[in-house]
Amino acid sequence: MTGLEEKLEALLGDVPKPATPITDTADRGVFRREGEYWSVGFNGEAFRLRDTKGLGYLAKLLAQPGTEMHVLDLVGIDGGSRATAEDGLEVGGLGDAGEVLDPEARAAYRQRLLDLAEELERAEEWNDPERASLARQEIEFLTKELSGAEGLGGRSRRAASPAERARVNVTRAIRTAMARVAENDGNLGRHLDTTVQTGTFCAYTPDPRAPIDWQL
Repeated sequence: MTGLEEKLEALLGDVPKPATPITDTADRGVFRREGEYWSVGFNGEAFRLRDTKGLGYLAKLLAQPGTEMHVLDLVGIDGGSRATAEDGLEVGGLGDAGEVLDPEARAAYRQRLLDLAEELERAEEWNDPERASLARQEIEFLTKELSGAEGLGGRSRRAASPAERARVNVTRAIRTAMARVAENDGNLGRHLDTTVQTGTFCAYTPDPRAPIDWQL
C-alpha cells in the first residue's frame, strides 16, 4: 500500500486546490483630482477630465454613499461663509434675497399704470392706434412685473433664497459633469445617472448589493 499511496500523492500533487470563494464583490473605480484634471476610472476604463465644480460635487457624493447632502454643504456655505461667484452665489447668510420689488418700486409701477390707463383712453378717443398700442404693451409689461412680485393676498414675494439658487446651480453643474463622464465611459455614465440624486438634497445611492470601491 505504501507504493500505491506514493503514486496517488504524486498524481494528486498536480491537481490545483479549489479556489477560496471571493466575498468582496465590490467594483472598483477611481475619481481623484490631480491638479487641474480629474482621473476617472471604472471597471478597467480610464480617462481624464479638466476640473470643474460639478466634478468636485460628484466626488463629495461618491465619498459618502447613501448620505444626503444639502446643496449649501456642497458649495461650502456653512456658518455664514461665502460661496464663490462661480457657484452663482454671493451671499453671507442663509436668508432670502429680500423682496422682488421694494415698496417704492411697487408704488411707482402702480402710478405708472394709472397714467398709462389715462393715456390709452385719450389715444382711443383721438383715434391714435400707434399710441394706444404702445400704451397697451407697457401696461401688459408692468402688470406682469407686479403679478410676479406679489403673492396671494397682495403680499410681496421674496426673491430666490441662497438655497434655491444653489439648488439650480449645483444641479446644472452635476448634470453637466455626468454628461462629460458619459461621453468618455457609457457604463459609468449610466451608473451615475441611476444612482446620483440632485435637488435641494443630493446623494449617491448605489445598490448595496454591488458597492463600488472608489479611490478618491
